[in-house]
Amino acid sequence: MLKHLFALVIGISFISLGFWQLARLEERRALNAARLAVLDQNPVTLTGREPDPAALIGRKVRVTGAYLNEASVVLRGQRSDSGVEGVHVLTPLRIAGSEMAVIVDRGWIPATRPETADLAAYAVTREVTVEGLARAPQTRPDSPLAPRDLPLPGQERINAWVRVDVSRLQAQVSAPLLPLYIEQLPSGNGAALPRPRDPRQLDEGPHLSYAIQWFAFAAILAVVYAALLRQQLREARGRDLR
Repeated sequence: MLKHLFALVIGISFISLGFWQLARLEERRALNAARLAVLDQNPVTLTGREPDPAALIGRKVRVTGAYLNEASVVLRGQRSDSGVEGVHVLTPLRIAGSEMAVIVDRGWIPATRPETADLAAYAVTREVTVEGLARAPQTRPDSPLAPRDLPLPGQERINAWVRVDVSRLQAQVSAPLLPLYIEQLPSGNGAALPRPRDPRQLDEGPHLSYAIQWFAFAAILAVVYAALLRQQLREARGRDLR
């Protein structure tokens, strides 16, 4: 009796896990749809005089100004849309008509040694207008295992960062920074560097394949269990005939 109950519990667990993965899939699809909807919105123009810049996080924004190229740094451990290792260029943009600036994640460049990446080639001296998504600053988790943003020995300036920590980046930027950063959207020239990440390249994750696996486990269990029951019934009939 216990083995039948055990098999039933295992089978129900497999099926439940399959439906849980299907629910996760629907959540992922809804999240992807929400992200695409944001991209289709009209951008909010940043002026540097927003009473609550944090309220713009998650919104599509537009900003015009001049890059503070000398304050550029890189965000290490980033991949291109095709999966090539590199870094992202982070450059403060002084907002036109304001003393405020905002960090712009301009996109991917190849770099084998992030700390010594030569960013002079990516300097832009003309006034630019950038469209992108407003993102929340990234801060170091309260864990001794979390990597730290530190300068190289003998240097005071941090050239390669693990996260977009706006409050700490402020120490390296002459203009006051808004408490957010902008993830720049692609402008249409896919060959130019830095190359912004394409936010429309969304996937649904592994949830469907996981659901199929759990349902397959449940089906295999049912087939094996039915075969064992059939064998037991045959053996029982053989004993009765004797």
